[in-house]
Amino acid sequence: MLMPSTRSAALAVVFVPRPDAPSLPLPLDGVKVSAGFPSPAADYEDKCLDINDYLIRNPVSTFFFAVQGESMQGAEIFDGDVLVVDRSIRPRHGHIVVAFVNGERLVKRLYRKAGRVALVAEHPAYPPLEIREGMELEVWGVVVGRFKRFTI
Repeated sequence: MLMPSTRSAALAVVFVPRPDAPSLPLPLDGVKVSAGFPSPAADYEDKCLDINDYLIRNPVSTFFFAVQGESMQGAEIFDGDVLVVDRSIRPRHGHIVVAFVNGERLVKRLYRKAGRVALVAEHPAYPPLEIREGMELEVWGVVVGRFKRFTI
């Protein structure tokens, strides 16, 4: 039996989007932000960005989950981030997924090759979780994005 790990990146609160949520396009500058020196010759045109259009392909099958833990830091998923999870995408090898293993909800990278199935953390302190006979695995959805709020 798989024992729950308090050090593993678990998922906490489930937020269900409203399919009838109003569109809220926000201004999107046409110029990318430089992480080095700014370009003096920046020609651009303003656009609008609607977060729903950007991250949600299928509203009926899209859910949000808050992350708790550190096991996915190598994939830039940190404690407190909110994941965008789409259930309509068929999970493939290499996808980051939300999965249930023996009833415990986890976020990990799916490894599926040569008859071997595992959920792999993106942190060196956490070994892969090999799915063996007798274990229950349900790959619930594929992570398609994340939100992060900075402390101000």
